[in-house]
Amino acid sequence: MDNLEILISDADPAKRHNVGGPGPLQLQVPGPVFNQTPQPIGDSKLFRGWRIFAAVSTIAAVAAGIVVWAPWEAPNATGPAGRTTLVPEDPTAGPSESASTDDYMVSKTDYGLPNFLVPAHQDVYFQDNDACNALDLRTIKLEKLDGSHAALPYDANAYPVVGCMDDYAAVQSTDLAFANGYNADGGSGIYIARWVDGAWIVDEQQSRGINNSLGFPVMGWPDLRAMGNPRDSASKPEQLERLRKMGLDDKGIVRLLGPDTASWMGKAASNEFHEYSNTLLSITYPYWELKESMFDEGGNPIADDVKSDLTEAERYELQAFDIRGKQVLKLVSVKNGSLFEPTDCSDPETSYRLDGESQSGVMADSGPLKLALITKVTTDGYEHSWVGLFPGDMPATGRACDVRLGVDRKDRTLFATEWVGPMGFKNQAERDAYLKSPEYTDAKKVASLLTLDHVG
Repeated sequence: MDNLEILISDADPAKRHNVGGPGPLQLQVPGPVFNQTPQPIGDSKLFRGWRIFAAVSTIAAVAAGIVVWAPWEAPNATGPAGRTTLVPEDPTAGPSESASTDDYMVSKTDYGLPNFLVPAHQDVYFQDNDACNALDLRTIKLEKLDGSHAALPYDANAYPVVGCMDDYAAVQSTDLAFANGYNADGGSGIYIARWVDGAWIVDEQQSRGINNSLGFPVMGWPDLRAMGNPRDSASKPEQLERLRKMGLDDKGIVRLLGPDTASWMGKAASNEFHEYSNTLLSITYPYWELKESMFDEGGNPIADDVKSDLTEAERYELQAFDIRGKQVLKLVSVKNGSLFEPTDCSDPETSYRLDGESQSGVMADSGPLKLALITKVTTDGYEHSWVGLFPGDMPATGRACDVRLGVDRKDRTLFATEWVGPMGFKNQAERDAYLKSPEYTDAKKVASLLTLDHVG
């Protein structure tokens, strides 16, 4: 009898049954100092032309091996985004072991893992052996499907470690990795590395997972839940079989792929916040990495040195990523008339419900906005959830097709319906637990203090 489900439940600290203890994680609070550094970016996956709650398209995309992550976003602009990054620095950081120009991208906080590796979740199983202690983003080699070799970018927050044991290690390719332009094909998930002749090697032929024959890595449990019905995911058994063929037993899979939960996050809400403002907005936020990008009326990125008045930008984007590289906020402000919301309804039977409603500081022309966890429910029982801002008078339940994508603010429109998502919760108890989580607690405080400064 396959005991993997029991082992997966053991990955929950509250249900652990002697599967071995993770290495020590010593979380430290970063300091309030900032720097501002331009970063290159490839073609963005943001704002693909989905219709709101297009469930039929979701199912078709999964069946075709394509993962589409953004069901509530405006149409894509025509050019790559020119981004600016603002990252709080850690004054307690240790010295860098490299003098390269990429040093600013590696975490300088010691989480109890070697080589300043960042944990992808709070229960990382990290074995104390020579191989795991040698795990270092600077030395992992990727053997590509075409036979060529490459290296992972030296950005620990974009590539946190999921687990390490024996001669295997799991490294996550995150939302931040995509936003930084590291994964031009849009691949996200987990790379499985092997310790071979004294070196860590990722063989993409083996580690490509189940989603795309061209190189998608293995999917983590939160990503698998987001792909299909989390209560009956057809993708999960197929991936488990591929992992077993790589030589992993059930216990190894649990240790390497982390807990089977809808979201990975820290154990405690943030207690230190920082402020940033521009001509469009003012935000107070915890230790997140902020990324801005601006576009003109032709869809071309606006250079940093001419962005002082963001109200002139045809489109402005602000994204935030936590220390594990997960997107935890996304706001888009566009000039009225530059983008149009879809008016058709692809699935009129799909419904929504709101949980965890709380006030925000954002005022639209129609009134205040509220933060909520919104869950779409299709007629066949599929449920997926997102965190975002919605009109304050939006009913707690209704038709998904009636949910507005954007809200007007003077001469601009704000899109803010997907901060975190998508997430696959197995039941209401999991959703209720998430609403008490550190991630949602931080989101509520950020939303309560967020304001739009532009007055038209």
